[in-house]
Amino acid sequence: MNVLDHVGIYVYNLEESIKFYEKLFDFTEHSRLNDHGIRIVHMDMGTALLQLKQSSTPGTPGHGKYNHFGVHTNDYDGLIEKLKAMNIDYWEMSLGPGRRLVNFSDPSGHDIEVCETPFK
Repeated sequence: MNVLDHVGIYVYNLEESIKFYEKLFDFTEHSRLNDHGIRIVHMDMGTALLQLKQSSTPGTPGHGKYNHFGVHTNDYDGLIEKLKAMNIDYWEMSLGPGRRLVNFSDPSGHDIEVCETPFK
């Protein structure tokens, strides 16, 4: 069986991004390292890691190489309240009863989708 290990994204401000993911999703810092001028922090998402990468010259993923990553939550309404409290712009949609989705961006502009029910 193959299982998702991690998703890696470039961020503009590593410390700001760490705080964002800790506050919004309760992700915790798993590890830190520096590799060839790139500062990397792995955030524990529970079943996989989110790899936040900041180079000495911050960049973003290449065009067409990244669209979004998805997370599911057991407290959809609580997440919406956090987004409101953090003044984060978002848009919602529904795929039917119990299947709501919310989409928003992190401080570096990466798109995130949070599902009320897992897709798998």
